[in-house]
Amino acid sequence: MNAGFSAPVNPWGSINGLTPKSSQDGATSQLATAPNSKGDVAAFDVYGNRTAPSCDFVVTDEVDLSDIELGSIHSGVMLTQVVVNTQAGQMPTVTLSGISVETNATAQRTVACEGTLLPRSRAQDVAGAFAASDSLTQCTTTFKLETALAEVKGDVKASDAYDARIEAAGTWTDPTGSLAPTAGTNFTITSAAAASNPDSDYRSVTATATKFLELEEASAGE
Repeated sequence: MNAGFSAPVNPWGSINGLTPKSSQDGATSQLATAPNSKGDVAAFDVYGNRTAPSCDFVVTDEVDLSDIELGSIHSGVMLTQVVVNTQAGQMPTVTLSGISVETNATAQRTVACEGTLLPRSRAQDVAGAFAASDSLTQCTTTFKLETALAEVKGDVKASDAYDARIEAAGTWTDPTGSLAPTAGTNFTITSAAAASNPDSDYRSVTATATKFLELEEASAGE
């Protein structure tokens, strides 16, 4: 390892099978201004400093995705999204993202991700969003939820989580022109199968499937 390279910041802690590769802090702030009679800025203030950190991981061993909980709190940051990228001929990657919440926040509602991810260079439908098909060449599975924030002067005073779901986007090769992707158990096709017919390549089909998740009230003290 080159000692001169920067080290990624991983707010989510150790996750078996995942090794941090890079990170972003997603820092933002807001600017309030008061104009004078000529329209020039006479006073201003910067407020609402916030971070939306994310960390990219490479997959070095089998990953039990149920070890990762949406809505969990890590040093003042709520985990809001997990994206699993897989593709034929490429090693999989995972990105965890979140948003800063109130000081001393504790988890209110959480839900575990689903499935198993392997360190293999193949397309993987980790959550079982689609009926099995050997022609799947790419699959991106996103576990996510929405956040509700109570703010005073840009500072978060309380937070909660809602609307958790899994969205899986798949791509298949379809040389015969007869492929029609179908949803897996408890999933629904939410973006109709769309075909691409290039001039000098085989036909491909894409589709998106969605499963809505039930958030559970976190135990006291979590």
